[in-house]
Parts: sequence; structure tokens; C-alpha cells
Amino acid sequence: MFKFLSRVVLCMAASAVVVVGCASPQSAVSHVGRGAYVDQGSPSLGLHVDPGAFAQHVSILADDSMTGRGVGTPGIDMAAGYIAGQFASIGLEPGGDDGTYFQTFEMATGTSLTDECMLRVDGVEASIACGEDFTPFRFSSNDAFDGDVVFVGYGIVNPEKSHNDYEGVDVNGKVVLMLRREPPDWADGGRSTRYASFRAKVYEARDAGAAAVLIVNRVEDGASDRLMRFGRGGGRFGVPSYHITQELAGKILAAGNLPELESLQNRLDEGENVSTPVAGVHAAGQAGIEVETAEVRNVLGIIRGEGPLAHEFVAIGGHYDHLGNSVPRMPSFGQPRSTEAEIHNGADDNASGTAGVIEVGRVLAGQHPLKRSVLLMTYTGEETGLIGSKHYVENPTVPIEDTVAMLNMDMIGRMNDEATIQVFGTEAAEEFDEMMSHLAIAAGMSLRASASAVGPSDHTSFYRKKIPSMHFFTGLHGDYHRPGDDTDKVNMEGGARSAELVAATALEIINADRRPTYKKPVARTGRSSLMSSDTGEVQASTRPRVVMGVMPSYMDTEKREGMEIDGVSAAGPAEKAGLKGGDLILKIGNTDVGSVYDYMGALRNNKPGDVVTVIIKRGDKQMDMKVKLAGQ
Repeated sequence: MFKFLSRVVLCMAASAVVVVGCASPQSAVSHVGRGAYVDQGSPSLGLHVDPGAFAQHVSILADDSMTGRGVGTPGIDMAAGYIAGQFASIGLEPGGDDGTYFQTFEMATGTSLTDECMLRVDGVEASIACGEDFTPFRFSSNDAFDGDVVFVGYGIVNPEKSHNDYEGVDVNGKVVLMLRREPPDWADGGRSTRYASFRAKVYEARDAGAAAVLIVNRVEDGASDRLMRFGRGGGRFGVPSYHITQELAGKILAAGNLPELESLQNRLDEGENVSTPVAGVHAAGQAGIEVETAEVRNVLGIIRGEGPLAHEFVAIGGHYDHLGNSVPRMPSFGQPRSTEAEIHNGADDNASGTAGVIEVGRVLAGQHPLKRSVLLMTYTGEETGLIGSKHYVENPTVPIEDTVAMLNMDMIGRMNDEATIQVFGTEAAEEFDEMMSHLAIAAGMSLRASASAVGPSDHTSFYRKKIPSMHFFTGLHGDYHRPGDDTDKVNMEGGARSAELVAATALEIINADRRPTYKKPVARTGRSSLMSSDTGEVQASTRPRVVMGVMPSYMDTEKREGMEIDGVSAAGPAEKAGLKGGDLILKIGNTDVGSVYDYMGALRNNKPGDVVTVIIKRGDKQMDMKVKLAGQ
């Protein structure tokens, strides 16, 4: 660890115009992790990436000293300096701001609670403390609220069960108190239905006009009543939303002369509607949420082409941020969920892709002459919503119209024994499918081709700008987004082979007579289970998921006018209705839409074939559209 760290420190030079002092990776260790050093590339590709060099990059970037490369931390600044140093050692021209390798900007890195976090309940004499008796959810708005309290059971409207917790009560302007989850006999194989999610409950309350939402854990034998930890990040659902203790809920119910919580729960589980005003009880409060920001950096380098096409660029990138020192989002298999912060080194996700970017740059820098130029870039903020790549395409350092293709590497470090490589976006350009087929054969790899270039990684930001894009990936694994994603589990030789394939793909595009021909995304249909981003639980559903066929902008998580759409799927419902990229969706049905979370909430109760009214803003003009939803 320490022999690497000295080189990292030399390479930081975070504010320098030119970064110097970084040793060549050709002196790297010859064996790290699963992949032994093999001094050969893919002979028929005619290119070579040194697995030892690849291993050095992964080992440094995924070292504990980088503390998981969390956005806004010293560790990610060290990583940015290391990458810039490697770009300099290759001889890349700085591609960032003011002659540097860095494109610097501000981004929201999370949220915290201030001393203004408050809940007051008239009728409850004891003091109520933030963090002890209640805590705002990460998706809470920061609006102040003030209203009478109404108990609304589970806060669910489920037509499939003829269940409506809002029947017979008026909650407009009121503070609704509800139980978490749902009646146990609704679950299919132990999995919650979609109605149990926080999103479904909060949007149901919002649609009913509630001023705020208080959610309390079910009373269950042996279960703790621990409050959820206030999370960093996450979108706002548009309503103040608190998690409160069973003790506080009991005091609220008692102040209104209502039965105990467990008694009401039992009656609910038997199918009885027990929703009722909590007479004489009034609640007021404010979450006290403060948005935290940090100065962050993309890292960019350029290889100049020669000749009449040198003004055109092939972009090659991957994100270098990860989850930092944080409470694991998901427990390790067979282990209880941890509540303690742990370093997430992200060796595969995405030190491997970052290593690939550096080494592809090294390969291409040695290929002279190139017909087109190359933009090498590593992004920040991918784990929180493609923030860095989205910032780049909105603020490009080379003309976006001259960017002819984008190749993305995200998690290329777990190649299997069959040398399988998955490439997303093989139908993002007319030429890609055939090109990837023959290159994979030449590389001796097993290709899993996926047509769509829309997915949860940085290629999507470019594809939304009508740039043909592909994403290279060696597969998910049990260490994904867990502390176990460490260097010793990375297949270094496989990662180097993946980088060789990307370099070969880039060369075909760079030296082609014509730029790739963009193809629009195709609307997809089919059935799937739903993964709740609120609970992390798979929600069983026998219904197809409804889709509108739009690519929402995920850039903004705060409430604003409308949700911008970056594009529409070819032949999808939105395109058929006349929606276009750049439109702002203001309203779907009766639901105001100011974010992607509002968009999902507005469609939560629809089914394929439903026709919804969508109010959009295009320029200065507001229009109503009728969209017939499809299934997926």
C-alpha cells in the first residue's frame, strides 16, 4: 500500500496547469488479484494492454487510502490527481478548464439535518427530539407544515384488494399518520407489493392533499423500533415526511382518545377500515434539511488527430467515483444489514473502468496518425445520477456536434472463464452490431450484445445527445455496491483484454471514412419484477410495468418547474403522442411533476393501455398531450 501511496501524492497536483512527477506504470507489479501478468495482447487485434499496468491503476484507486473515492472527499481528489498524472505521463493534451486536466463544477453531494429539524404535537406534553423520537426521511421536502392529525391505517389505496385507507376521511391540509408496510397476507412469497413502498404511500398522501406524512413501524414480535437513518441524497417526493417511533405514535393516538397502535394494526390486518381523525391533536414542524455541495472534477485528456477529420472526436470514458466510507446499501449475502460505515473501495466499480480509460489512452497515443481526435475522460458523480457526464455534455470542452461516438467502461474487472463481454448499445449506430461481432471474434471473446444504449451509466448522457454510444461491461456480482468489491477479486488480465477490445473499437471508428450513423432508441416491452429504490426490496408484480417511452433528466432532485426529458424512444408512446427531447413535463393526470420521482409517482397506479393527459411546456408554449401507456 505505501509504495503506491507515495506515487499518488506525487500525482495529486490538483490545481496545477500541468501535472508532473508520475512514474510510468510499466514498472507496475506483475501479479495482483486473479489475473497474472501475461506479456501478450490479442494478436489478431494487434494491440496490447499490460495487465500489470492495469493492476497498478486498480490497486492504487481502490486502496483504503482513497477511502472509497466518495464525492466531495479528499480520497476522490487524490484519485483525480492520480488520473491526471497518468494522462500527463502518456503525453495527453489537457482537455479541461484553463489548460488543466480538470473540468471543475459544483454539485450537491448530500443532505444533512440542521437545528431547525422540529416536530411539535399539541396534546403531547413530552418534548419531541429530532433523531430520537422522529427523523425526516431522505425524500422529505423541507416545507414547514401545520395541520390536524388524521390516522390513515397503512396509507394505501389498493384497488386489487378493494382497500382504500382514505375512504371516509378528509386529509386535505392535514398531517396523516400511517403504519409502515402493508397487511402481511398481501405479500407474495414474502415479498412486498408495490403499494407498500414509501413512494407509493407518500404520493397517495400528496395526491389526497396531505400537508405532511408521519410513518410508524408495524408492531411485530421481536422486531426493533429503530428509526431509519437520515440518508445522504435521494430525491424529494414533495411532502414533508417523517419516520416516528411507536412510542410517539402511541402518545399521539392516546391524546386523541384512540386505541393503541397494535390494536388498530390488528383490526387493519383483518380488513377493517380504521381511518379516523385524531380529535384535538395538531402537529407542526419542519425537516430542517440543508443541501451540501462540493467542488468536484471530471478529468479530461486529448489525443489530436491529423487531417481533414481531426476536428471530430471519439470520446472514451468511465466514472472514477464510488460510494466512499458509508453504511452499506445492501448487506453481504447471508449477513445481517450493517449500520456502521465501511470503506467501499469499488475495485471493479469503477477503478477497473478508470484503469481501462488510462490504458486505452496509452494504446491510442502510440497509434499514428489518427484520422480523428480522441477525448479521454473520467467522470465524477456517476453513483448519484450520472452527474459528471451530464455536466460534461451540457458544458462540453470540445464541440458536442463533433463528438462522433462515445465508448464507456464501467465494471470491466470480473471477466469470467468464457471471456464474456457484454456490450450495450450495439444498435445505437447502424455500424456497431457488425463491427462488434467481428472484433469480439478477433479478440477471442464471447460477446453478449444488447441493443439499447440507455442504461445506468455515463454512456446514456451522450446517447441522449444523439451521439452513438456503447457501454462495455463484464457483469454484476455479489460484491456490487458492497465493501467486498476489492482489488484481490479483480481479474486483471480480463480487464486488460476488455480495454484492448475498447481500443480496437475506438480505432475502427477513429479511422473510418464516415462517422457512425446514429439510431434512435427502440421502445421495449416485457414483464419484470420491480426493484423498489425506497425499500431495496424486490416487489412482486404480475402486472407489466407501465412506460411512457421518455428518457427523464435525472440531473435535478429539487422541486422545480417541470421534469425535462432528454429524449423519447423510437415508436414509443411519447413519440407517438408528439413529445420531444427538451420538453418539460409539468403534469401527468392530476399530479404536478417537478422531478423524476414525481414522474414515477404519477404513473404508479396506471396499467398498460391507459391513456393519460400530459401537460408539457415546449419553449414558451404549454400543450396538452394524450399518451397511451405501454407495458414493459
